[in-house]
Amino acid sequence: MNLKNTENLWVLGLFLGVVGLISALLLALFSDLVAAPIAEAELRNKNQALRQILPPFDNQPSEQTVERNGILFMGAYEKGKLVAVAAEATTRGYGGPMRGLVGMDPDGRIRAILITAHNETPGLGSVVCQRQFRKTIFNLFEKRPEGLPPNKILDQFSGRRLKAGKHWRVKKDGGHMDYITGATISSRAVTELADKVASCYLEDGAEIRAELEKAGGNEK
Repeated sequence: MNLKNTENLWVLGLFLGVVGLISALLLALFSDLVAAPIAEAELRNKNQALRQILPPFDNQPSEQTVERNGILFMGAYEKGKLVAVAAEATTRGYGGPMRGLVGMDPDGRIRAILITAHNETPGLGSVVCQRQFRKTIFNLFEKRPEGLPPNKILDQFSGRRLKAGKHWRVKKDGGHMDYITGATISSRAVTELADKVASCYLEDGAEIRAELEKAGGNEK
């Protein structure tokens, strides 16, 4: 290799290094600029989801939280009284991590479940997770009903409270919960998420409620 080629390599290396440095700086700057809007959007979406699965409240549950066993519990208050508890938890579905919100009465009875993030197969596992009103020839011209869209897998937990020494499992695993054939893993993931939250609340519910009171400045 002659001197000229060596110099060219040094120049090329220096050029690539400068380009890489500039790219890294721009990426860091862009990340800082979009971090706050993304966080605000996520908080706004979470608050909207909470209003779908909880009774009316006048506080900000997403700012009044307690974490226990990797589960984020949020207290919903109205006129200073705890009216419901929401829990955000994750599990693993067929396509990867699955995140959901579980709304409960203070005694642990489930009100509703809403899956907020998943990567399940469209038309199979996604049917287990999604809540949406479906148009048919029989309701084509009907006004869209209020409230959460139905989902037979998610709705089977509504009104249930886990009993001591028990766990929720799909029927294929020897349990009593329904599942969708062809989407067993997704159905199992939803069931595990509900069981995970309910089991934690069954064991530590009193402490969780007490800590939520402190978090909200309502300690008596």
